[in-house]
Amino acid sequence: MGTKDKLSYERLVSRVDYYKEKALDLEKKLVFAEETIERLEKETNNDRSLKIIEENEKELLALRKQVEELTKKLRRLEEHEMEKRMQSYEELLKSIQDEMNDKDQQIDLYQQRIKSMEKRININRTSEPVFEELDTDNNHSEPQKKEGFNSACYFDYSVIFTKDKKGFIRGSFFIENTGTETLENPYICFRFQPAEACALKGKIISLIASPTQEEMTQSIWMYMDNEWAEKAKERGEMWICPLRETTFKSGDKLSLDDFQIPFKSGIDDNITVEAFVYFHKQNYRTKAVNHIAINF
Repeated sequence: MGTKDKLSYERLVSRVDYYKEKALDLEKKLVFAEETIERLEKETNNDRSLKIIEENEKELLALRKQVEELTKKLRRLEEHEMEKRMQSYEELLKSIQDEMNDKDQQIDLYQQRIKSMEKRININRTSEPVFEELDTDNNHSEPQKKEGFNSACYFDYSVIFTKDKKGFIRGSFFIENTGTETLENPYICFRFQPAEACALKGKIISLIASPTQEEMTQSIWMYMDNEWAEKAKERGEMWICPLRETTFKSGDKLSLDDFQIPFKSGIDDNITVEAFVYFHKQNYRTKAVNHIAINF
């Protein structure tokens, strides 16, 4: 091999070694570049993931707000619906209660009427009281004496005149138990002279007239509408008795309040009204300590 050829071969070997080193260096750079690319891709992917996570979190918050709003609306609707139901239930209960109250009032009225009718039947079975012992012209006659039983009965009244000597008597009648025994269910007789003046008005009902519930509730007294009471009325006697069972002990009072007796002067020159009280069960009777007298 000549010198020239030897130099060419050495150059070639040198160049091959150079290119090998260069190639190795490039391979290293390529590996580093690939690693860098992979790292950057990972970082990029991580950034995207974070953005996605952030976006998802925002959507989650928005959805939670929507859920809260919907929950509030649902609660409001439920509360409103519940209030409407409660109101409807309350109205229903009120109507039922009103109906029950009406039924109770009707039952009370029927019971009062039954008791009053029973009382009227008992009155019809009762014989007419006789006041012969008290029927005298002496206004200061002593009432019947009976051991344990005693009462004071009297009028408190005023006379009101209108035109042409017409008018009315307005007053109250009181019964006070001044004895030691209990008295029950007084029958009161108002005796009018002349008989044509017999008229008594006030809070007194007649069972024959079918009184209303209000009248039954407000009234204490009733007319004795039996056969002998009607005949007594022709004689100028007006009989009344308590509408309900009435018991008053020693010291108790019973009254007929705010009665009215209309009158006119054409009947007679004077009008007199006396009162007698009869306790059927106790068989005790008495006369009022005063009377009403009008002179024209």
